[in-house]
Amino acid sequence: MEDVVLKMPTNDVALVMQFASRMGWIIESRRNPVARFIEACSRNNAVLTDEEIQAEVNAVRYNK
Repeated sequence: MEDVVLKMPTNDVALVMQFASRMGWIIESRRNPVARFIEACSRNNAVLTDEEIQAEVNAVRYNK
């Protein structure tokens, strides 16, 4: 699979979501991967530093 960033008017999101569902595609907000990362760490009793959280944000949002 390939990741693609698509910016569109909010009014068009529902139509694109419906189309993607029919095609079997997965659509995620950019916020979801970071939130899942933080949630997974809290479930594993890992203590995250601000630097670790920032590194994850940079990796997800800016591919750094």
